[in-house]
Amino acid sequence: MTFTMKSRKAFTIIELLVSVGLIAIVVMGILKLQSQTRDMAFYISHRAKSQLSNTLFTLDSVQQYHASNKDAYAIVGNSFKFDDFKSKEQLENIKRDIFITEPLELGEDQELPFKVYQIKLRGDGSASSFYRFGIQ
Repeated sequence: MTFTMKSRKAFTIIELLVSVGLIAIVVMGILKLQSQTRDMAFYISHRAKSQLSNTLFTLDSVQQYHASNKDAYAIVGNSFKFDDFKSKEQLENIKRDIFITEPLELGEDQELPFKVYQIKLRGDGSASSFYRFGIQ
């Protein structure tokens, strides 16, 4: 009686462990990349919301509030009508420190009758600067 062993082609345990280890490394890299992408999306979203709320403080009426801390409702409340209390409450929660510069010099040979003011806003963890143009 002779037994012949058939040669079976199969993966060894070492080959399986190596492939599982490689897959684990790839998955960890993908998770790290996804986490960075989520953090960046949160930062961009927060920055965009902050910039959008800062534009509420660029109306003509803002010049009377130089060097003061005002909420957005104090700035836009006279320009718009708010029927619901929730909108008014949300605008009152947006507060900024407002600084208006003296008219900026455009140049020595300025022939156009323009005034340029810089509006500096601080609050909500960020600072922004806007320019207002007006006719003298």
